[in-house]
Amino acid sequence: MTVDYWRNTRHNGDDMPKIFTIGFSGKSPDAFMDVLNAVRVRTIWDIRQWRISTHVPFYSGDRLAATLGPRYEYHPEFAPTSEILAGYKDGHITWPDYERMYRELLATRHPTEGLSPADLDRICLLCTEKSATQCHRRLASEYIAEHFFNIEIAHL
Repeated sequence: MTVDYWRNTRHNGDDMPKIFTIGFSGKSPDAFMDVLNAVRVRTIWDIRQWRISTHVPFYSGDRLAATLGPRYEYHPEFAPTSEILAGYKDGHITWPDYERMYRELLATRHPTEGLSPADLDRICLLCTEKSATQCHRRLASEYIAEHFFNIEIAHL
């Protein structure tokens, strides 16, 4: 497993920043790193509420930070609250309600304040869910794209 894919320059050949999202569920650590290498992710932004992975310890925040060094960042400003997450997982909150509540949460937190498009280029929002369809990383990426001009989103 290598981490040599990290670069500090633009790679998409134009001025449009590109952000990625990835869920690690179902991915081996090697497959995870291969995907990141293939698209030349610059920095992983861990946006999980809890950074512990009991099933695959590689994905625990401390382990990712040790593996990736300064290219790993924890961004709790994009994490859902415990109440929203638990309500959805317990079935008390529907997905449409989750989406609304999470978007309202981001609107109060202003997590993109102080960021520039250069800060965002080739970041990868990390969460657990295999698919971005019903995961807050999709909503977070859409929120970022709403606040910056011409951001391309790719769900890995």
